[in-house]
Amino acid sequence: MAGGTAFPVRADSPGSHQEQDARDHDAPSQGTPYAHGPGRPKDIPEAAVVLNQRIIARESLDSSVPAALKLKKRLKRFALDNELDHLPIGDIVSVALDEWLSARGF
Repeated sequence: MAGGTAFPVRADSPGSHQEQDARDHDAPSQGTPYAHGPGRPKDIPEAAVVLNQRIIARESLDSSVPAALKLKKRLKRFALDNELDHLPIGDIVSVALDEWLSARGF
């Protein structure tokens, strides 16, 4: 655990994310303090299937993020660069969290 934090952080340099990503896919829970779950629940559909439905029941997920990551600014820049009128942040968060949890067996 780097820096004594409860969240697994990368100890590599900013330029070597691809190498870390390759290791993450091989052993997603390696180096993390979390237990690996029994596997993605069978009754949970893939995120793309849910997000492509016309009507989606939604629930709120309240979260604050570190300001240093400048996520709001980066999302706005992404939307502008890709000429997007609407950026579905809830969908982006859904996919990211679903992949993160699935990689850890939950």
